[in-house]
Amino acid sequence: MTSRIPIALALLTLSAGQGAAQSHAFSVTGSAPQVCAVAQPSFATGALNNFRALDGGSLQVDQLVDPRTLTTNGASAEVTFSAICTVPHRIVLQSRGNGLWRSQPGTGQAVGFGDAVPYSAELSWGNVRQRFEATGQSRGSAQVSTPVADATLGELKIALSILAGASNRAANSPLLAGVYSDTLTVTLEPQ
Repeated sequence: MTSRIPIALALLTLSAGQGAAQSHAFSVTGSAPQVCAVAQPSFATGALNNFRALDGGSLQVDQLVDPRTLTTNGASAEVTFSAICTVPHRIVLQSRGNGLWRSQPGTGQAVGFGDAVPYSAELSWGNVRQRFEATGQSRGSAQVSTPVADATLGELKIALSILAGASNRAANSPLLAGVYSDTLTVTLEPQ
């Protein structure tokens, strides 16, 4: 009888050792989307010169022309957007009109008068610095597109500038009466 007990103990020990050595492996996964997002714009204090604050999606020049000379007044604004891109991407700054163009039909090009106002936009995003010129020389879309090699998070800034006397004709040409406008779009798009 004594010979059976050690065998039974050996089997119990073996079974207990096998139970403790068992394991199950499983993987845990998740994914982060490819996203580029731009928040609503804001202005830094003192960042507006001859511009009114945003009204919806519009930024309005306070006094486009000098009332004495009818030439373009200088104006500047710095627009800031909180933004993020989780992947390498491209930033595109596009002007629908390539300048501020007079929207009223009528006299067309009158000798000595301007009917468009050129402006510039300085773009700052992460390590990217880009200058864009809306020349006002030909009406139509104009853009600048810049690849960004890394994911980027922070403030996207656009500094707009209209020079005093700017015109699509000779410098300091008076502007024809009317409403002048352009649509400027900033786009962040994954590559």
